[in-house]
Amino acid sequence: MEKTTKTVGRPGEGKATLYNRIKETLAVASQLIIASPVKLPPKVVLVAKYLALALGVLEAVAGGLRDEDGGEEDENG
Repeated sequence: MEKTTKTVGRPGEGKATLYNRIKETLAVASQLIIASPVKLPPKVVLVAKYLALALGVLEAVAGGLRDEDGGEEDENG
């Protein structure tokens, strides 16, 4: 029996994670629905708008967490 010495770590810098790919796909899909020249049911457009809003909030929160960890942003604004 052969022992494995490989460690499982964080994904590489340039490599997109499954979470990031799903997030990008949902963002593109919601933008396409919102900007669609075809008349879609109002509920579909409303869901796409809320999805875009939720993804924007999620991106802002993740960016804020990265700023807290990095400490690069100015306290005074």
